[in-house]
Amino acid sequence: MINKAELLIVKRYLKPKSKDSFLKIISNFSFIGIMLGVATLIIVMSVMNGFRIDLIDKLLKYQPHISFESKGNYDEEKKYIQNKAKDNNFKILSINLVNNSQALIVTKNNNTGVLIKGFKKNELKNNYFLKNSIIEGNINEESIGIGIELASKLSLNTGDQITLLSNSKETTPFGVIPSQFTFKVGYIFSTGMYEFDSNFLIVNLNQASLLTKNKNEVELRVSVPDKANEFVDLLKKQNPNHLIYSWVDNNKTFFDALVVERNVMFIILTLIIIVAAFNIISVLTILIKNKSKEISVLRSMGFHKNSILRIFLITGSYIGFVGTLLGVFFGVLISIYLEDIRQLLNIYLNINIFPSEIYFLSQLPAHINFNSVFLVSLSSICIVFLACLFPAISASKLDPVKYLKNE
Repeated sequence: MINKAELLIVKRYLKPKSKDSFLKIISNFSFIGIMLGVATLIIVMSVMNGFRIDLIDKLLKYQPHISFESKGNYDEEKKYIQNKAKDNNFKILSINLVNNSQALIVTKNNNTGVLIKGFKKNELKNNYFLKNSIIEGNINEESIGIGIELASKLSLNTGDQITLLSNSKETTPFGVIPSQFTFKVGYIFSTGMYEFDSNFLIVNLNQASLLTKNKNEVELRVSVPDKANEFVDLLKKQNPNHLIYSWVDNNKTFFDALVVERNVMFIILTLIIIVAAFNIISVLTILIKNKSKEISVLRSMGFHKNSILRIFLITGSYIGFVGTLLGVFFGVLISIYLEDIRQLLNIYLNINIFPSEIYFLSQLPAHINFNSVFLVSLSSICIVFLACLFPAISASKLDPVKYLKNE
C-alpha cells in the first residue's frame, strides 16, 4: 500500500518547478495525446457502430430473415414452421411463399438485368417488401411492380408495357431462344435502399412460374433478427434435405468486411495512445535523470525499492488515467451531439462532411456501445501502465552510493 510520504512525493513530481518547464511541456503533450487518442477512438467506434446498425435496419426491412426451401406443400410447411417456432419460443412476424429469379428487361429506351420476386396473390399486398412502399399505382394480379430507381433509369411509368426475357428457353425454327413475356407496369415502389429500388421487379407467383423453373422458398421474418441463426440450426437438424439459410448467410461478405474495417480502425487509432504512452516514458526517464540524487537520498533515508517503484509508477499512471477519463468524457459527449456538430459545420463553414447522396443516409449515425468504451478505456490504462513500468523499475534499481559518493 502507498503511504502518505510517497503520495507527497508523487504530488511534487506532478507539479514540476519553473526550471523544469521542458518536462512540463512533454507531460502536457502526453496528457493531451492520450485524451485525444481515447476520444477519437470512441467517436470512430461509435460512428462505425451507428453505420452497422443503420445499414442492418435498412437491409432487414426489405430482406427475409430466414429462407426455407419449399418442396411444394406450402400449407403443411407453413404450419410446421409455426408450430416449431411456438415450441421453441421464436416469434414469427410473417411467412410468405416467394419465387426468386432473374430476367432481362427490354424497353424502347434501354435493356438491363433485373431480379424478380414473386409472391402469392393473397400475400402480395401485405408482404414485407411492398408494405408502405408503393408510391404510385395500385397492386393487381395482371400488372407488375418496379422500383423507383429502375423506373427512372428506364423511363417507365405506370401503364407502360415491358418485355422480359427469361432464363427458360423455347425451341423455334430459328433455334433455341429465351422465352419472352410482356407485362404492364401497375405500380412503382420505393424502399429507400438503392440496391432494391434499382434492381427489383415484383410479380405474383403465376407470373413468376412463366419466367423461371426455380423452386419456391418460404420466407420468414422473426421478431429478433439476431436469433435467426438459432432457428435456422433448429430447422436444419430436422430438415436435412431442405436448403435453409438466414440473412446473416446472405450478407456474410458485407458483414465480414464491416468487422475487418472496425478491427483495423481500432488497431490504427490505438497507435495514437501508444505514441502518447511513449511520451510518458520520456517524461519519466527525464524525471528520473533529474531526480537521481533525490532518489538516492530517499533510499538512504530508508525508502525501499518498492516505494520508489510505486512513486514513479503512480506518477506516470496518473497522467494516463486522467487523460483516459477526459478522453472518455469528450468522446462520449461528441458522439452524442455528432449530428448537431455536423449541421453546425455545414451552416457556418459550408463543409458538407456527410453528403446523403453518396451514403444514402440522411444523418450521420452514431451509436455508443459502452462495452466498446470500456474496452478502449481498459486498453488505454493498460498501455500507459506498461509504458510506466520500465522507467519505474529502472528508478527503483538506482544505486544510491553511486550518486552520493561525490556529495
